[in-house]
Amino acid sequence: MPLFLLHALLMMAGFLTVFAALTVAMTQRRKKWWLKTHKALGLTGSSLILLGAITAIAAVSATPQAHHLRSPHTWLGAATVLAVIITPTLGLLQFRIPRKVETLRVAHRLSGRIVNLMAPVAILLGLRVAGIV
Repeated sequence: MPLFLLHALLMMAGFLTVFAALTVAMTQRRKKWWLKTHKALGLTGSSLILLGAITAIAAVSATPQAHHLRSPHTWLGAATVLAVIITPTLGLLQFRIPRKVETLRVAHRLSGRIVNLMAPVAILLGLRVAGIV
């Protein structure tokens, strides 16, 4: 499988999983299982996106002409990957730093929403770069 295709599949799967985590958090809070499911989906989706980023780096490194960070897709993608690292970190820190729980919760929610806005735009820009859209 070409690295480009693997990158695209990992990013799409990661976004859909992170979006599912957001959906669970926003709609299933009254259920006992919501937090475990939210965590599992969020960490799985974040891992898939990180693997997709590593695949993109490998794909770019394998090309004879370096095209590092030349398009809006790559810049937004890099920012999305950074946000994907920050979001679960903030979510997990809520349980480790009780005196900062409200601040961390607000930051985690905001960061999660930002990820879920940036990721589909980055994906669409990537499909545009690939000539698919």
